[in-house]
Amino acid sequence: MANNAVLSSVYNQYLTTYAPQKSNSRFDAHKRSELKNVYNSMLKVNRDAPLYKIDNSAESREFIIGLKEGSRVLHNNIVSVIGDVQNAKLNGRIAYSTDESIATAEYIGNNDETDAEEQYEIEVRSLATPQVNLGLYLPKEERDISTGKYAFDVVVGSQAYEFQYTIKEEETNFDIQNKLSRLINNAGIRLSSSVEEDENGYTALRIESSQKGSSADEVAGAFTITDSKDRKVFGSVPYLGIDYVAREATSAEIVVNGQETESSSNVFLMNKKYRITLNGISPAEGVTTRVGVKPDTEAVVENISNLVGSYNNFIKSMNAYSSGLNKNETLFMEMNNIIKPYSNEMAKVGISISEGGTLDMDVDSLTKAINESADPESVDALNSFTSSILKKSNDISLDPVAYINKKVVAYKNPGKNFTSPYTASAYSGLLFNSYC
Repeated sequence: MANNAVLSSVYNQYLTTYAPQKSNSRFDAHKRSELKNVYNSMLKVNRDAPLYKIDNSAESREFIIGLKEGSRVLHNNIVSVIGDVQNAKLNGRIAYSTDESIATAEYIGNNDETDAEEQYEIEVRSLATPQVNLGLYLPKEERDISTGKYAFDVVVGSQAYEFQYTIKEEETNFDIQNKLSRLINNAGIRLSSSVEEDENGYTALRIESSQKGSSADEVAGAFTITDSKDRKVFGSVPYLGIDYVAREATSAEIVVNGQETESSSNVFLMNKKYRITLNGISPAEGVTTRVGVKPDTEAVVENISNLVGSYNNFIKSMNAYSSGLNKNETLFMEMNNIIKPYSNEMAKVGISISEGGTLDMDVDSLTKAINESADPESVDALNSFTSSILKKSNDISLDPVAYINKKVVAYKNPGKNFTSPYTASAYSGLLFNSYC
């Protein structure tokens, strides 16, 4: 019992003093291949690493764990901003349309492959429409069909369905129409139905396909309705008139950059980069709506602000540890060496280095630079800085022990050494050396 109490106290001390706040970031979940890459990286780091003795003070242990966790948080924050580890880019773009009442656009392509000059002139001559079947208008309170069990078949695309229902003695035309309307709406077969009333008080069943437009393989239309001939009592389809196609499905007719084309839907992809939604018809022949991309100023500013904030939080957290044992000078020197080559270009977009090694960001200058299409060299410098910091965070995470004082005991024999995958993980056992 005593040993359990001591061990519990040890773990509580770790959790409250050293361990970071629990993260639910999706970047902390790894695939098997990613873990294998980490292991291989550890082997590579330690292939020529010398044998050394580590400063085992409580301060050193706290610094190592804080450095490890700080680098992990910095890495996760950067990846959440750039989205793609292999191609670190902060260039956000957003699609625009000069007349959203005619067409709206959403950019779904890769920012790295986007040509800022790419534009499309779209003229909408007609919208894609659904198929509509409209039944006969019948007196609401009357009924001229016999009671009994009825059924009819519905074919939607390549799928066939059978609807069964019963007409009771007390039911009227209006009751039957409402019953079938609910039956169709609840079936979930890409059809919707309603009961319409004309000026004379007569009602009809209206059935509409959810799919708009037509395709070559739909010779019979978007859907067909026929009587089930295998029933003893049939004839409800001609009685209600719901097999009558009042309007066939039609495709949208559009002109893109002078080329006529059709779309079976009012929502379609263009060049695998844009999701276009047609909302209306162009006011006159030859009048076009321009679709293209432009910098997403708000998104870019937010991404860069998050990057700067994450970098500054990492530097400040390392500054919080005492430098009496000269633990963090190597780290700060490396971080400064990373940022200095990019400082002049980054200053052009409002990002500068403070005396403490953190970054200062002028939001107004950054916003102006983005809106005025900042110098490509400045943008490239910012992207390169992001990639470099991301790589450094990975290096720190692999071997945080490299940044504390240690005494080299022996160097490995060049060319005849062996890998030692656990050297970089030595910090993981430091907490327990005093208790074992």
